[in-house]
Amino acid sequence: MPAYQSVPEFNLSEKYHLKAVGCERCAKNASDQTTGQEWQQLAAQWHSMADQAAKLQGDNNLESL
Repeated sequence: MPAYQSVPEFNLSEKYHLKAVGCERCAKNASDQTTGQEWQQLAAQWHSMADQAAKLQGDNNLESL
């Protein structure tokens, strides 16, 4: 099996959530408070987009029933 086939596939909301977690880690490791706050704002936006994507995905799943 090729290596690329063993990589898990994530839906859009999961990808956005992982981006938010990455931003939160950057905020934690920021060199100053202002930069940390900016990373936190980005994380909040990614979380919001993840929530919206999850809602849309749930709506699409309901329509296919």
